[in-house]
This record gives sequence, structure tokens and C-alpha cells, in this order.
Amino acid sequence: MAPWRAGPAPLMSLAHFVLEASFNFLPVTYVLLIPKLGLSYERVGALVFLTAILGSGTQPLFGWLSDRGDPRRIVLVSLIWSGVLMGLVGFMPTYGALAALLGLASLGSAAFHPPAAALSSQTEATNRGRAMSLFSVGGNLGAALSPALVGLALGSVGLAATAVVIPLTLLTAWLLMRRYRATPPPVPRVDAGPGAVPATTVGSMVALMAIVTVVGARSYYQMAVMTYLPEWLQANGQSLAMAGAALAVFMIAVSLGSLFGGTLADRFGRLPVIVVSLVMIGVGHWFMMRLSGPSQMVAVALVGAMIGASFPVTIVLAQEAWPQKVGMASAIVMGLGWMPAGLGAWVVGRVADGSTLSAGLATLIIAPIVGLGAAMVYVVTRGRRPMTNDE
Repeated sequence: MAPWRAGPAPLMSLAHFVLEASFNFLPVTYVLLIPKLGLSYERVGALVFLTAILGSGTQPLFGWLSDRGDPRRIVLVSLIWSGVLMGLVGFMPTYGALAALLGLASLGSAAFHPPAAALSSQTEATNRGRAMSLFSVGGNLGAALSPALVGLALGSVGLAATAVVIPLTLLTAWLLMRRYRATPPPVPRVDAGPGAVPATTVGSMVALMAIVTVVGARSYYQMAVMTYLPEWLQANGQSLAMAGAALAVFMIAVSLGSLFGGTLADRFGRLPVIVVSLVMIGVGHWFMMRLSGPSQMVAVALVGAMIGASFPVTIVLAQEAWPQKVGMASAIVMGLGWMPAGLGAWVVGRVADGSTLSAGLATLIIAPIVGLGAAMVYVVTRGRRPMTNDE
């Protein structure tokens, strides 16, 4: 099995970067789409909910397909599909057209993640956290840079600036095709390797669903913050450029967190990273809502870093539960775990329409508490044997 630096992980990290860059400019475009299309906060939340359901609920299907064919083809087609459609966002004339476009694009995202994560995991077990960190940081970095760069373009040329992601996507797809021609199809991993958690001890449905719940609580929180942070800051007197920069700080911090999260988990254990990150998300959220200026940006960065730190950890736990079906395992934890993301944005929007956006965002403190509860369920489920650093 190829070392993690020489295996598929770097290539999948690049593709993940481009895919997330094609999706995560949406919170900045909402600032212009709200007056153009007459959107309420609840309608914005409904869009996020729709894309989260389609982009998450269909992932098990694509994970199943990935385990039964060449996952590289699914990665390539889904990358092109998503990038081209997302480039057309700024040209949609009505709310219905925008919803249909985002729904179709979300299917591409759903198709991409399971095979890309499965390909990234094709490395030695002792470094699987590092390989998954590389995959995660690619996506998180793309998501971080997207709102800042597209936000600047939006200020200059308006909503037509969303088209910039189309040539970026096509160029990356061309690079992938060249690499694919030079390498044979990947060989599916049939064992977890030395140091991995045996499938028979992790593969209980209760343990797997506990990890899915942890991911769900994290995604509920993250998507709501990503959706409303620019609008919230602008409503509190910040410029559009500053609001976009704050979202970029948040997403860059997520990227950095995902970069060191897998490495820390390989050394100190998966569960400690998850528990500490959830506690610090709650602490950072409390400060973010009450501070202003540079200290508020520090709190935003703290929250982002802690969100990112648990990204690779939860994916690896799911893959080690089903080592012979890593595509499906990745799809379950990323698909089902991401489904509550849109719900969080919708709930915050609903509360904001009836009160204030600050009040809506304040409700998010419940998310890390739920995540901690799920982590404790996982501890009880795994209590039949000691945890090790390989876990």
C-alpha cells in the first residue's frame, strides 16, 4: 500500500479544494441575492436545508457505487458537474430556479465525497489520520478562500462573478484525467492493517450512529455559522469585504484544524481530539457572540480550528468500522452526519425572522452539547475494552 504522501491523498486533496471552493462562496452571494430575489432569512435557510439533504442523504448510494466500480470516474464526473452548475448561481432569475440549480449541484457534491475519501484512505493504517487530514485540509482550504476571493469579485462585477469557478473546475478535471491515464485503478483495501481497530469490535450500529451524531452536531453548528456570519456582521456595522474576510478567517481556521487533527489523533487517540474540540467550540461560541473587533475574530478562529480538528478523526473511525467497504463507511458518516447542517441554518433563520439574527445564532450553543452527549454514548459502547492510541 502506497505511503500517504505518495498515494492518492494529495490528488484527492486538490480535487476536494476545487469542489469546496465551488460551493462555499454562497454565504457571501446571499448578501446580494437577498435583495435581488426578495429572500427572507427563512428562505435562505430553506435553500441550505435543501442542499444539505440532497448532498448528504444520497451519499450512501454513491458510496455503494464507489465500492463496486472505479471511484476515480465518479470523482471526475461529479467534480465537473458541481463546478459548472455552481458557476451559474449568479445568473438565476428566480428563487425557484436557484433552488433547482443548487439541488442538482448538491448531487454532484454527494457523489464526490465517498469515493474521494475512500481513495485518500488507501495508505498504511498508522498514517491514515494524516492522509485523511490532507484530504480534509484541501476541502477546508478551498472553502476558506472561496468567500474572500469571490466576495472581492462580487464587489467589482456583481453576481456574474460566480462564473469564475467554471474554468477552475475544468482545469482541475483535466489534470485529474492526465494523472488517471498514468496510474492503474486502485485496489480496494480488504483489511484494516496493523494498528487499526478490528471491524468486529467497532462495527456495532450504536457506536457508528454515535459518531454520526457527533458529526451531525458539528455540521448543524458549522453550516449555520457559515450561512449567517457575513450577514450578521454586516447588520452590526461591518462592510461586505470585512464580513467576507471574517468568513475566510473561520474557514482558514477550519483548514488548519483539519491539518493537525488527524496527526494528533494518530498520536493521542481519536476520542480525546473529538471531546476537546467539542468543548472548545462551545467556549469559542460564547465569546464570539459577546466580543467585537480583533478579539471577536480570535474567537471565530478558535471555533473554526476546533471544528476542523475533528474532521479527519470521525471519517477514520467510520472507515475502520467497515474496512472492507470504506466508500460506504465514508458515505454514512459524511452523508448522514451532514444532513442536520441545513436544519441548523433553517432553525437559525426561523428564529431570526421572529426575533433577531443574534438570537438565532445564540441557539447554536446546543450543538456542541449534543455532540458531547453522543461522544459519551460512544465511550459507553466501546467500554468493553480499553482505548488505545491507534483509536
